[in-house]
This record gives sequence, C-alpha cells and structure tokens, in this order.
Amino acid sequence: MSKRCTFIALSNQKGGVGKSTMTVLLASYFHYVKGKNVAVIDCDYPQFSIQALRSRDMKNVERSESLQQLLCRQYERTGKKAYPVLTSGPGNVLETADRLSGNSDILFFDLPGTVNTPGILEAIINMDYVFTPITQERMVMQSSMSFVLSIREYLLHHKGVPLRDIHMFWNKMDKRVSRDLYDAYMEIIRSLGLPVLNTVLPAAERYKKDVGLNGQIFRSTLFPPSAAALKGSNLDLLAAEMETILGL
Repeated sequence: MSKRCTFIALSNQKGGVGKSTMTVLLASYFHYVKGKNVAVIDCDYPQFSIQALRSRDMKNVERSESLQQLLCRQYERTGKKAYPVLTSGPGNVLETADRLSGNSDILFFDLPGTVNTPGILEAIINMDYVFTPITQERMVMQSSMSFVLSIREYLLHHKGVPLRDIHMFWNKMDKRVSRDLYDAYMEIIRSLGLPVLNTVLPAAERYKKDVGLNGQIFRSTLFPPSAAALKGSNLDLLAAEMETILGL
C-alpha cells in the first residue's frame, strides 16, 4: 500500500486502560481544534465501540435542536465535516487504511488488545507511532510493560519496519493513590529504557460522558471537548506533546 499520512495507534494488550476513549478524544481534538484531516479505523472487533459511539452521537444530534445548531456553527467556523469512522477486522487493517490515507493527515487506529490476534502485529509494525495508555494498577503495569518491551525488542531486530517508536502515557491517574507508588513505577520504567510522555491524564468522570450530557461535551466523534470540559483534563497538553513527537 502507499502510505501518505501519519499512522497512529492507541494500543495495549490490557483492556480497560482507555484506548478507545483516548482515540476518540485525540481524533476529535486534532480534527476540530487543530484543523488536521483525521480519520479513525475502529479495529476493536467485535464490539467496535468507536463506531457505536458515532451512531449514538448522530442520534443525539437528531434529537436535539441545540446540538444541530452547534454542529452548524462549528462547520461555519471551521469548515470541517465529521471525520470518517471505518470498522475493520483484525486481518484487514492495512487494506482499510488504504481507502483513507490519501485524504487524511492522520489516521488513528483503535487496535485490539491481543497481539496474538492474526494481523495485529503486522498492523502495529506498520504504524508510524504507537501510544500505550497505562494506569497505576499492578496487573495493568505488568502487562503494559511486557507489551511495550516486546514491541521494542521486535524493532531492535527489524530495522526496516515503518514503526518508529512506542510511547507510554499515564491515564486515569487517581490523586488518592500514593505519589510514592507512581515514583516507583517511573523508576522501573526508566531503568528499562522505556519512553513515557510527561503529560499525566487524571481520573475524571468526564471521560465517561458522551455528547450533550450535563450541558458539556467531552467524548464525541462529532464535536471537540467544550472549553469547560477540557479545562483540567490535560488532553490539550497530551496533544501538544504528541504533536512535537509526530513533527506536525
């Protein structure tokens, strides 16, 4: 296939770390706020949670005159239509990407958690960058570090693959958890030479909310986060840090 845009995957072999939510938030932020032409490929078979969210978004807009007006004003202001969301089976990721890459600046991929799924390793190594959300739970950390180490080991022995690097970032950080635990994890991560982003995303209820609930918008495929919901989420800081890595 001919790749003419940046491929980014949110991937981790451990579930429940926020891969799909972060894919939506980053895609919407880069598309509607930063003005990039974005597309999303939902490969998380069989639930396809991002495609399901797009369907809910559309139904919410159909039922709400205020959301319809907001969508019209957004288009008048930015000229940006909703970014495409395509689904793909685990073995057809690159073929699906080929349908979108010519019209996009960034393709976001929400990949299944199991690396042993046929076609997933091939998809991972054909990304430009992989970003792995991690949380403070012990099982998550063990699985996440094993996943990242495996990918980096593969890169060490296969120099010609498209994947440039894999970066971890802290998600769902609970302020009630001891800072000593976080520092201990960071010491282990650094001792293993694993790259981790500086931005830390807090645990917050807003990450679970779809469009239009409680008068705020945060997780949506049709809108960027509203200013009130974005404040304190650190999503803008994460996007800026990723932007630097990607060279956008």
